[in-house]
Amino acid sequence: MIIRIAPEKKQQLYWTITLVFTILITLSSTIYSLSHGIYDGFPFIYFIPIILFVYLYPSRGVFFSLGISTVYILLVYVYSGFYSQAVAVSTAWFVVFVTIGVVTSTFAEGLREEELKYLGIFENSQAGIFTFDLDTQRLAEVNGKCAQMLRYERPELTGADLSRIMTGKESRERFVRQIREHRKTGDLELLFTARDGTTRQFLVSASVTPGNIAICSAIDITARKLAEQVIERARNDLEMRVNKRTEELMRVNKELTAEIEERKRFEAAIRLANHKINTLTGITRHDILNQITAVVMYLSLIRESVTDPVVTGYLEKVVDVTGMIQKQVRFTQDYQSIGASEPRWHNVDEEISEAAAAVNQKGMVIEWQVDGLEIFADSGFPKVFLKLIENALIHGTHATLIRFSCREAEDGLIISCEDNGVGIPEVSKERIFRREYFRNTGYGLFLISEILSITGLSIRETGTPGSGALFEIHVPRGAYRLIRKTGEPESGR
Repeated sequence: MIIRIAPEKKQQLYWTITLVFTILITLSSTIYSLSHGIYDGFPFIYFIPIILFVYLYPSRGVFFSLGISTVYILLVYVYSGFYSQAVAVSTAWFVVFVTIGVVTSTFAEGLREEELKYLGIFENSQAGIFTFDLDTQRLAEVNGKCAQMLRYERPELTGADLSRIMTGKESRERFVRQIREHRKTGDLELLFTARDGTTRQFLVSASVTPGNIAICSAIDITARKLAEQVIERARNDLEMRVNKRTEELMRVNKELTAEIEERKRFEAAIRLANHKINTLTGITRHDILNQITAVVMYLSLIRESVTDPVVTGYLEKVVDVTGMIQKQVRFTQDYQSIGASEPRWHNVDEEISEAAAAVNQKGMVIEWQVDGLEIFADSGFPKVFLKLIENALIHGTHATLIRFSCREAEDGLIISCEDNGVGIPEVSKERIFRREYFRNTGYGLFLISEILSITGLSIRETGTPGSGALFEIHVPRGAYRLIRKTGEPESGR
């Protein structure tokens, strides 16, 4: 059976045998010299075991030097017969031996602490550390982290050629040359070959000791480099996509620009056609009203010359029908203007003020509290307030007050118009906004509903019959704004 001893244990055994051998030689020479009356010269040999022991066991060097010195002086006392001169000399050597033991032990202990400190740094470093001889380019030491990164066991690399882990000849020679020239390097990106044949990329820093040994610190940046490559590819891919998307958007923009230009031409043609139609309609309407006016005049003449009650009754009906035709023709003029121009912002306070001034109030009091309110609506929006006031004057029997106000709701803004008249029956609340429902005022409420609907506004009647009418105009968010005194929008947008 063969017993294998680790290299470290084998080296320790050799040193121990050497120490025991030197001690035996020292004691034998002492006994021999003293037994032959020799008292000088041989004590120098005691330096060897003391220094050797201190080297191997620095923390116990003092005790060893004290012990072997005691053995020496006892041998002198025994073999010299307590000869005074021999005792004096041996005592001096005793002091010398102990002093050497103390001094060398203290010095060795300090060196051992430094060695252990740097050894701890070497072994526990999170970076790979390896050293090699610049002359032979052979690896001297490799810490566990470096061996782990390269998939090796440490004994496999100790004493191996540098080319074993740096297979690239050109980069290796350039690395060694740079160390020789500058005595140190920093942050060099080098390729290393692991035991499994994979290539790892390290960031290496190196410096040279007085013994021409290069100490190198290596950090594995393979993962970082792969990540950088992935990011670079992603960036290039993203840039390519952005460029492609930009080209696509530019193409679409050109198409949209061409479409917009074409649409503008169509809109210009439509506006011209509408202008011609409106002009023709206006001329025709004017001619019809003139003819109706002539008919009314002739009917008046006929009524003055006819005395037959039956004929007179028929003439009255003809006059009423003719008046109705006049109202319908005039309504077409108001209805034609709805949506004819772009919507805009309307100052509600100014619109109500102008509407109130345009009618004969007949003692009716008109109030409003809508300071700073603006509504985005059709250009015919001012007619809404005019028609509401006219409606209250005509149908709000016994009404003496019309009040406009506003309040914000969850889904927008409510503009209220209320009076203290007779109100509107429940059965008529919805029908009053239809085109076919009208009396003396014609199409006023229907026209209001149409004007508001152009920009998404709506109106309803929520009053209590007998207590007055209450019209509520709903304005969605984004179609109203409250203007501060500085003239800037405050809310509602």
